[in-house]
Amino acid sequence: MFADRWQKILDAQGDSPALRQPGRTWTFAELDHAARARPADICPVLGRCHLARGDAAELTIALLAGFLHDLPVQVIEADRERRLPGCPPPPGTALIKQTVGSSGRRRCQFFTLDQVLADTDRLHAAIGLAELDGAIAAVSVAHSYGLSTTLLQLLGHGLPVHWLPSPFPAGLCEALAAPGRRLLPGVPALWKAWLDAGLDFHAVGRAVCAGAPLRAELGQRLQACAGLKLHNLYGTSETGAISADLTDTPRSDETDLGTLLPGVTVATGPDGRLLVASNAVGLGYDTPEPGEVFGDGHHLTWDRIEIVNDRLYFRGCLGAGIQVAGRKLSPFEVASRLRAATGLAGIDVRGEPSRDPERGQEVVAVVDLPADQLTREFKTHACTGLAPWETPRRWVSSLA
Repeated sequence: MFADRWQKILDAQGDSPALRQPGRTWTFAELDHAARARPADICPVLGRCHLARGDAAELTIALLAGFLHDLPVQVIEADRERRLPGCPPPPGTALIKQTVGSSGRRRCQFFTLDQVLADTDRLHAAIGLAELDGAIAAVSVAHSYGLSTTLLQLLGHGLPVHWLPSPFPAGLCEALAAPGRRLLPGVPALWKAWLDAGLDFHAVGRAVCAGAPLRAELGQRLQACAGLKLHNLYGTSETGAISADLTDTPRSDETDLGTLLPGVTVATGPDGRLLVASNAVGLGYDTPEPGEVFGDGHHLTWDRIEIVNDRLYFRGCLGAGIQVAGRKLSPFEVASRLRAATGLAGIDVRGEPSRDPERGQEVVAVVDLPADQLTREFKTHACTGLAPWETPRRWVSSLA
């Protein structure tokens, strides 16, 4: 049971720092006290639950409260409105993610605590986190990747976390100056920015990258300047970690996603898409669509993957989700907000390869207006309801 597991962490580390963030350091005992005192939220669909939103402490306390009291926890990104699940959660639901994923549609995903901990334990063993003194949370802890590599490692294994409100090099310098060897999870765009800033990575015991394809050149740069191997992780929010490049030398093949992690089995399904089976695969979506496979320990991803001797090679993604600097956005949501702001029905959104390879893709808006009407004023007004990273980089007239 989780409560027994957590109690062992408290017995061993209760008075030790668990979570550092600007203005406050929490011990494990303080997190426990706050979680046990946290009142449940009331949701018309979920009933009694905990909504996890805000800084790392708020998310950690909400997660811990839900896990200890057997109530579902819905994790909500700080820059997103909460999505009310479209159906009651399946029995045993402990964690609810609201994410776009490769499908391009924002939905809720349901997970039991056993499934959550299966992914947490698999990553802990694969990356060798027992050898480290902590983790630095520079990526969003409300996203599957950041959550699994930081806050869930704190709750599942007692790994201390240093949370940064932003991933900019200035804040990361302070975290890297603290003693000890730590895990630093990032995405390609961040690793490029950190390398360009000339950061000192001597305190990094494990450097990992996920969220977008990792160019071989980036891994080679980190190896050359800091003697660090940048380990490429591959997974989905539905399945958790699937494979990792755990070798000691930089990859030469950019499509190489590493070898399968223990307990994960795969096959190729329709159109070469990867079918994953493991004990970390979730229970399903709140609004499933025809032809999807997600549940009963199996998930059919949108990624086309070639399997060679348990090693995976990326051959493309068939999903509609747009991948921008390690985050996925929904073209349908962005188009809907552009239409609402402008009153134009004829606006569509798609993703195209970015001129900056580490960003992955850029957002392109196709508008039913002559090109000379796509003025700066029009674009500024159209984007009033969008986050900066959702804003189209290119505007195209469909009438050209």
